Amino acid sequence: MRTELLTALVALLVVSSGCVGLITGETVAFEAEPAAVDDAALETTGYDEARAEAQTVTRNVSVVGQERTVRITNHVAEYNRSVELGPLGELELARLIVLSTPGATVAGQSLNPLASQSNRRLAERLVQRSGRISDVASEGNRTVQILGEDRTVSEFTGTSEVQGQEIDVRLHVTSFEHDGDVIVAIAVHPERIDERDRVDTLMGAIQHPTS
Repeated sequence: MRTELLTALVALLVVSSGCVGLITGETVAFEAEPAAVDDAALETTGYDEARAEAQTVTRNVSVVGQERTVRITNHVAEYNRSVELGPLGELELARLIVLSTPGATVAGQSLNPLASQSNRRLAERLVQRSGRISDVASEGNRTVQILGEDRTVSEFTGTSEVQGQEIDVRLHVTSFEHDGDVIVAIAVHPERIDERDRVDTLMGAIQHPTS
């Protein structure tokens, strides 16, 4: 599930055209500040950092009949925890992905499509692009305080294939703007594991920027 979700996230992170720099022929570059979960929360929940890296997306767009370039640098951090799944054994299937992508605001208008995506729509698009989670159903919303404000975390259930076996999974999705960036956090884990408290602890400990 990890690779598919990360690939799906990156596929959504392309900013629309419309910046003045594009019209003048300049390459327009935006970069987000990193977002990450603090170490104390990782220790409390038993999660480990699996990766933390910058990912740059470059896209050529056509403006008034000429090709221009937009370069977006996002930051993604991934955390995981091993869980026991009976006959399947112990697998790293409890995951949290935290992504920061630049809001790319020009003249007061955000050019990043994620800035206006609802949690439900974001989950739907991610599931469609990943191709590994199906039968997704909404399970409602809850509120978690993240970066000093109450944020809506939406919950979904679905099914996924692990080692040739279909298992029920649960997703937790939140997205919001903070200090000019769009922050997206997505947790996924087997349905049989009660992970909500850990997910809330991790999301509540997101730092942005990290320095």
